[in-house]
Amino acid sequence: MMTVATLMMAQAAFAGDCNISVDRKACPGKEVEAMKPYNGKNPTDETKKLDSAEACEKWAEKTSKIVRKGTLTEKKVSAKFDGKDLGKSFSDKAECK
Repeated sequence: MMTVATLMMAQAAFAGDCNISVDRKACPGKEVEAMKPYNGKNPTDETKKLDSAEACEKWAEKTSKIVRKGTLTEKKVSAKFDGKDLGKSFSDKAECK
């Protein structure tokens, strides 16, 4: 039992801060609707504790996907892990309706 707890604490000790910056481009006339979930802020920053730079990249890539099609025309995400720029950005585009 003690070994499991020790392993869990050791794994948590290696987690780093993954910070992503998300820049959204709204469809014409949809600016207020598109930015409402983010309190009108653009770009937005989010931070999560993750185990590796690779996990950080995966989160950034997943976050770049446009879910609310018809309100956003483009979404770009860049990531840093423990303050180091990962040198990649992810983006998605969608048509406006």
